Amino acid sequence: MTRGRRISYFLIVDDNPLIQRALTATLQRYGVCHGAASCEEALLKLEKGPWDGFIFDVQLEDGSGIDVLATARRTWADTPAIILTGTMERDTINRAASLNARFVCKPCGSAELAPFVSDVLTRTTGDRFYAATELARHRYQLSPREAEILDATLRGKPRDEYIEASGISVNTYKSHVRKILDKSDYENLASLAIDLLGQH
Repeated sequence: MTRGRRISYFLIVDDNPLIQRALTATLQRYGVCHGAASCEEALLKLEKGPWDGFIFDVQLEDGSGIDVLATARRTWADTPAIILTGTMERDTINRAASLNARFVCKPCGSAELAPFVSDVLTRTTGDRFYAATELARHRYQLSPREAEILDATLRGKPRDEYIEASGISVNTYKSHVRKILDKSDYENLASLAIDLLGQH
């Protein structure tokens, strides 16, 4: 979940149970996921909010997920949202943009969901450092220790203080930093931190 912070609530609307399970597996670390397989079911679940994040598949058996998002926007105008589809149609992309939603093409993984997760965490936790760390963790596939080192860097914690508190050696720390920089293609942690915080 969110390290003792307020739990986030996600509504995932997709008629493919495998996609619903995959999205839930990614998002349940950050909160509670509720699924719906149809527009009708999604509209009923919308009434049971509050919602912190939406993921809507475009083509559902009984209509369009975009239409459900349009209805959701009447109550949750600024809630982060994703429109998920298997096709790159200009009208769908434009409609998603008009509803203040990210457009993500299937198949998608945690890297494509990272900006959405970061938006939700920034709103629900108020902790931009945590949100930036999670964005990087997904985007660059960081290990838990690498994410912890990056989080400490974002918060301005001195290297020696982190090493002492974590009990790792200086060489182990340097090895993790090299891995972070190799994965993110940055020259140093300070530049990565500045760019990540600039996105929040």
